[in-house]
Amino acid sequence: MNSVKQTITSKDVAKLAGVSQSTVSRVFIAGSAVSEKTKTKVYEAAKALNYRPNAFARSLTTNESKLIGLVFPDADYPIHMKTLQLISSELQQLGYSAVLIPWMVDDNDQHSIPNIFQYRVDGVIAASATLNRSLYDECEKFNIPIVQYARVVEGTKSSYVISDNYSAGQMAAQYFYQSGVNSAAYLTGNVPTFTNDEREQGFCSEFKALTGHLPIVIEANYDYCHSIKDIRQFLKQDNRPEAIFCATDNLAMAVMDVARFECNLTIPEDLQVIGFDNIPQTEWLSYQLTTFKQDFKRLAQEAVKIIVDQVQHDNNSFIKLMIPASLVERKTTKIRCV
Repeated sequence: MNSVKQTITSKDVAKLAGVSQSTVSRVFIAGSAVSEKTKTKVYEAAKALNYRPNAFARSLTTNESKLIGLVFPDADYPIHMKTLQLISSELQQLGYSAVLIPWMVDDNDQHSIPNIFQYRVDGVIAASATLNRSLYDECEKFNIPIVQYARVVEGTKSSYVISDNYSAGQMAAQYFYQSGVNSAAYLTGNVPTFTNDEREQGFCSEFKALTGHLPIVIEANYDYCHSIKDIRQFLKQDNRPEAIFCATDNLAMAVMDVARFECNLTIPEDLQVIGFDNIPQTEWLSYQLTTFKQDFKRLAQEAVKIIVDQVQHDNNSFIKLMIPASLVERKTTKIRCV
């Protein structure tokens, strides 16, 4: 005979702990004024009865889900998984939980997500510059705060926390100049973004100011494999530059592989390379890539701080915050002649 499992409720916990049912509810709401002695009694009773508070039911009462939606382009790129972990940890410390919201590509090759309202999130942190405007429009319609992380979709009213990409571009140009470089190129991806444009402008304007020569700008696919064809065609031209600053580490590693294995070039003697992101593979012995490191921990802290403040205080302030990126010197660049 099948036995029916009894559902344990807050009423059962209250009876065992010797407190009121409302007290049990307050214990499981972060920040509620309940004494440590009472909390201990309730926790022990809950553990004895194997009780799990119903967060969804509580959200209907408090009108807060304590959930923050995270919209990321994918989890395959190494820094995205690290970022998800950092943001989730920061949210947890403030009594919130993260829920990963999937994105899709529609028939018009536009990136989108399912109806954000169905997730009952209190706020959203978005880390994709290729999402269409519908996400931001929907959040504004339902009064859901949204903060952009490490990316900026222009024309929106949402706050953002990004690295100082323009200054990073300037630093790359200065580094090449101090290494004796007279001709350079910027290798960008095939999807235009605000952050990448800032990096490109900082690099090109600074390099021209220092050398009098404007760097060549090459466009390739952001994907490693799909970028090979364009990189191969560029590196085999007669006017190949002495150094290349790449929009991502993936592109930089593709440049290195084509240069060494197909063009018989030696790095950094024949070609200097700088990447951006400092993904784990940049430290591999086969790459040892000089690259820029974004302060993802601080980016996560600041993004979470902004979204929680907007959720808790209904703060609609438009915050624009830039965090410096630092150059990590390895073996794909020459020693600077400082």
